Amino acid sequence: MAAKKKLSGPERLKKTVTVLRQWQGIERDAIETTAQIMEKTDNLLVRQIMEIIRNDSVQHHRVQQFLIDSITRAPVTVSHKDLAEVWGQIEAHDELERQTIALAEELKEETTEPMHTILLDYLLKDEKKHDSLLGALDKFKKHLSKLA
Repeated sequence: MAAKKKLSGPERLKKTVTVLRQWQGIERDAIETTAQIMEKTDNLLVRQIMEIIRNDSVQHHRVQQFLIDSITRAPVTVSHKDLAEVWGQIEAHDELERQTIALAEELKEETTEPMHTILLDYLLKDEKKHDSLLGALDKFKKHLSKLA
């Protein structure tokens, strides 16, 4: 098996933008198909799940555009000062995320309804995702501290 050729910096960035734009197309298709499914059904659970997926696809598209813009327009910079100004609020918010995780775990353990289990599992994973994003921001902040 031949080794993959490593792309140069500019080639890698061009490929990244190309793939992100392709991915955005898929997200737009997902937005459209979930809306079509929602129009075809009166089932509240199916509609709720399609709405969740649709909203996530909208957010994914926005994040992909943010990444594209950071490559094609202007790089995004973050200073230690930028984070320091709001860090207390970020930590307080992370505590709220942990509280919601605990509540979701408690409810999920107690429920016997499959529909509730599905949606509580979704909420729990989403809250854990938020906590993980804030944890990544904390690691980034620590990295910036080492550079200062």
